Parts: sequence; structure tokens; C-alpha cells
Amino acid sequence: MPISGVTAAASLTSVAPTAASPSPTAADGFTDKIANAMQSVSDSIGDADAKVQDVAAGGDTPIHEMMVAQTKAQLNTELLVQMRNKAVEAYQEIMRMQV
Repeated sequence: MPISGVTAAASLTSVAPTAASPSPTAADGFTDKIANAMQSVSDSIGDADAKVQDVAAGGDTPIHEMMVAQTKAQLNTELLVQMRNKAVEAYQEIMRMQV
């Protein structure tokens, strides 16, 4: 059985770029990130509450999963509060600038 050279690589063509979607402005990106962060915090708090209620009702949720969900919700909330604090500090620093 003869061994032939690799010719398949030569037949590959370059992939044409797809139509570029409009890039969001800096304000839209920041607003979206803040909205997503707030939604994530809300979701993690809701998940923790549901697991607490399930454990309290004698459901199938293990206690360690409930504790992990509560800790995750707490950390997400603390992160969001720190983000708010940094934004307020930045705003105050801009307001103190001399023009």
C-alpha cells in the first residue's frame, strides 16, 4: 500500500470574517456588567433561600449544599457592596478635582 503525501491541508481556505456586530459603547458595557452583577447576586440569594427552606422542610437538600449557597450569596453581596463603595469613592474623587 503506497503512502501518499498530505494534500488535504493545501485545500483548506481561509475563513472569511463574519459581519461585525456593532461594538457596545463603554457606558453600555459598564451598565450591562453592573446589571449582570446585580442579577447574579439576586440569583444567588434566591438559591440560598430556596435551599434553606428545603432543609427546614426536611427536603432532599444536604446541609453542606445549603451552607455553600449561603456563603456564596454572602460573598457575592459583599463583592457588590465593595464595587459600589469603589464607584462612590471614584465619584467623590472626580468631584474634588479642580478644573
